[in-house]
Amino acid sequence: MTNNDLLEAFADYQRAGNRAKRTIGTRASILRAFAKRQNTTLLEATVFHLRKEIGREETAPSTKATTRATFIAFYTFLHVEEIRQDNPSLKLPVVKVPPHRPRPYTQEQIDRLLSSGAYKRTRAMILLATYQGLRASEIAAVHADDIDTHAGTLKVLGKGGRLDYLPLHETIRELAPSMNAGWWFPARGGRDGHIKGQSVSDLLTDARARAGITDKQLTGHSLRHSFGTELVRGGANIRAVQELMRHSSLQTTQRYTQVLDEDRRQALDVLQGRTIPKRSGRKAA
Repeated sequence: MTNNDLLEAFADYQRAGNRAKRTIGTRASILRAFAKRQNTTLLEATVFHLRKEIGREETAPSTKATTRATFIAFYTFLHVEEIRQDNPSLKLPVVKVPPHRPRPYTQEQIDRLLSSGAYKRTRAMILLATYQGLRASEIAAVHADDIDTHAGTLKVLGKGGRLDYLPLHETIRELAPSMNAGWWFPARGGRDGHIKGQSVSDLLTDARARAGITDKQLTGHSLRHSFGTELVRGGANIRAVQELMRHSSLQTTQRYTQVLDEDRRQALDVLQGRTIPKRSGRKAA
């Protein structure tokens, strides 16, 4: 079987298991890139090929973990289907991923994003991330029918095909009448449907540069971090925050309870300064 045959069979298997379209596409991209980079076919790849791919020095820990998870899913599928007699992914080491600390925009920075020349659709994207906590792929897929201003809800199809009806923030309720009657962010060039999540990320990155914000650790996803952080700082119930952010684990939400840099600086201000002596004060013998 060719790589394309295997990937198509794997995609069918995942669709039967109700895996999200995005997950299926991401896994296929990882596997294609792996086969090309390691100069092997997916069917003949050994555990040494897999380890070499995961261990590439320029790869971030989170990407290593995603690649490992993809290998496990794919080669377990091949083994169960008896397409391969062995499962090389069973010999992969666990990837240690350092705890992720949210990196939110400050409210002042968000104001700069909104007032530094961002067009209407980009401003709408910023507001959806800031006031509803939407991910880039979720922002891209917002449709007018998802907004129920009477019930005060926003329908969101999130990670893993999870469907949620979120309470609608008043800012988004006020924004809705000015947006398109269909897709809020339609695809361009005569194509049907909506734009891709990557396009949303790119536009938010452009807005950051236009606003003169030089911290490249701040991404479009950082606006979602701001959403969670502000909820926690404002005293919202942590379980409610978990539901609003649609985290499967409360442990993920609890990252937003960590003390922010601004709070740590304010804490240091509690300590009064003092004059630093220029001499030791020792008496000469």
